[in-house]
Order: sequence, then structure tokens, then C-alpha cells
Amino acid sequence: MSDVPALRHPVYYFPQGTHIFCVDNTLYKLHQDVLISHSLTFKEMFQHGASPYPEGKSDEHAIPLQDRRATFDLFLDHIYGHSRSVGSADAYSHAELQDLLKLVQKYCCAKTRRFAIDHIWEKRFTYHPAELLNLGLHFHIPKVFSRGFKGLLEIPLKEISKEHHHLIGEKVFVAFVYAKAMLDEHCKIVACEEPVILSHTSDCENPTACQEDWHTVWWNGMGWFLLDGRNPQPFSEAVKRFREMQFG
Repeated sequence: MSDVPALRHPVYYFPQGTHIFCVDNTLYKLHQDVLISHSLTFKEMFQHGASPYPEGKSDEHAIPLQDRRATFDLFLDHIYGHSRSVGSADAYSHAELQDLLKLVQKYCCAKTRRFAIDHIWEKRFTYHPAELLNLGLHFHIPKVFSRGFKGLLEIPLKEISKEHHHLIGEKVFVAFVYAKAMLDEHCKIVACEEPVILSHTSDCENPTACQEDWHTVWWNGMGWFLLDGRNPQPFSEAVKRFREMQFG
């Protein structure tokens, strides 16, 4: 316990609140009905009784919570309607959203969890795929995990740093390497085997020559984009560039 007297929070110490909590040496006087409507943990706490009276009824007997004030404030901002909207200029940082997910996981807050996930999804392009994969894995968010894994597959293996490897974890990293190897093999096959022309137009005078020209175009286009030793393109980007090619 700190020897410094706890101070009342400038916003979240409501005179009409029902229970007093202490977080990071800061006092919060909050409403039971608001807490239980957003948190199963607080609901169970109040139903079974957090502790014998008078804990939570005075500043001297505040209920201690082992959380960081900054993150607890983010949680309260949301449940009391003061949170930042998705896509706002004053966006949450990556660290804030991750800390908020940890807190709402601890307190079983479904609404705030969805709120944090919505913000992560809105900012998904600002994350490295390994970061998205890590968030999706540790907080059980399938669409974030899937987005991260797919994004990672488009990155050359040599560009995956030790930090990224650590974020992914050994088990997922092995799965990623196998998937990457299979996709790379498939790309080589696609680069070398052009799609078959099933039928030629009625004015095609030489189907055999037409097929040979198509093979040349495919090899010089998709083959080059996919197998370029210095700058190989992901499959989606290779298809996009091939569609933009001008054929003579």
C-alpha cells in the first residue's frame, strides 16, 4: 500500500455512486447498476458480496483493484458514454487497445470487448500482420487472427524478424512456414502453367500459334511477376499487374 493518501478521481468519483474502488492510489465512486450491466465479474461480486461491510462504502475502506489507472479510465470512458468513436481523429493507440482487451477479459465485459475489437478492425491497416495475428490468438478474435495470418503469407520469409517470430509463437510460426512453402510451390506452378484456352474465336486462323502466343504472354507476365528473384510479387498483386499489361 502506498503511504501517499489516495486522491479522488476528478471525473469518476460520483457523489451519488454506490461503491468506492481504489486503483493506482486513485479513488473511484461508481454505480453498481452501471458496473453490473457491463461486467459479469462485477455482477457476481455484488451478488455474492465483495467483502463484509463496510468495504467499498467509504474512502478509507475502498475496494482495491489491481489495475492501471489509465486502462481502468478507458473502461469507464466506455461504460459511462465518454469513449472515442471509431474512426475519430483522436484514435486509441495500439497499446491502449491491447491493455483494454486485457482488462475486459479479466472483468468479462462483452460490450467493451466488442468496442475494442471494432477499433482494432478499423485500424487494421496500421498493424503489422504479426501484431494482428498475436491479438487474434491471445484474445480469441478469429477475424483478426485470419487477417494477420493472410497478411503474413504475403511477406517474404526473410523479412520476418525475431520480434515477429516471438509475437507469432512457435506453434503458429511452424504452421505459417508450412503454409508459405505450399503457397510458394503453387505460385511456381501457376507461373509456369498458363490457363488453357478452352475455345478460340471464330476468326482465329491458327489456334496452335494463338496458344503459343498466350503461353509467351503468360510467362513474360505472371511468370515474371511471381518468380522475379529481386522483387517477387504476392499472388494478388501479380494478378493485378497482369491485368494492367498491354498486349500487342
